[in-house]
Amino acid sequence: MTSLIEPTNHSRARRYAARTGAASLAACLTLVLGGGVADAATADSAANAARRLDRVDWAAVVKPALKCPQAGSHASWNVVRARVAAVGDLTRDGRRETVVVSSCPSPTSSNPSIAFVYDGAAKPSAPRLLGKLGTNRYFTSLKVGIQGGTVHLRGKALSDKAPRCCPDLIVEQTYTWDGKQFRRTAEKAKRIG
Repeated sequence: MTSLIEPTNHSRARRYAARTGAASLAACLTLVLGGGVADAATADSAANAARRLDRVDWAAVVKPALKCPQAGSHASWNVVRARVAAVGDLTRDGRRETVVVSSCPSPTSSNPSIAFVYDGAAKPSAPRLLGKLGTNRYFTSLKVGIQGGTVHLRGKALSDKAPRCCPDLIVEQTYTWDGKQFRRTAEKAKRIG
């Protein structure tokens, strides 16, 4: 009999640890992002969803939506980067949408960060864009949170008078799905310093 404390096989122990770690993380994410009670079935489905999201090349998905200016094909700086910032049910259909943050690459200064929302009902092989959030501001950094089906953006941003090097605002925005698109429902901006 194999003990959980002293496994007889190291690779079996690593697989067990990976499965239990993924299930624990999925349960925590379900509680934090979904706002519900996690049970074994929910934890398994959340873990499966997380594995599907890991297989998506989000930089390739986001690139057409960014509409970046064309650069030389061999320019080493011309690499789109994207990160999954939040996952949660934003359309109230029982499926979790994915919020991805990205910006166009630049050889000199940064470009604005944008939050892209992709439909949880779409296949992972073909994510469908539901909206671009934060496009009315020049965010130099962007944090995303989901609470109660609402997307919260917070980050440093540039005012019209600020040089690109130096964000001078902290901006907070909220967005809600209205059945067809995301609408900005609130915005606060305060000066840094």
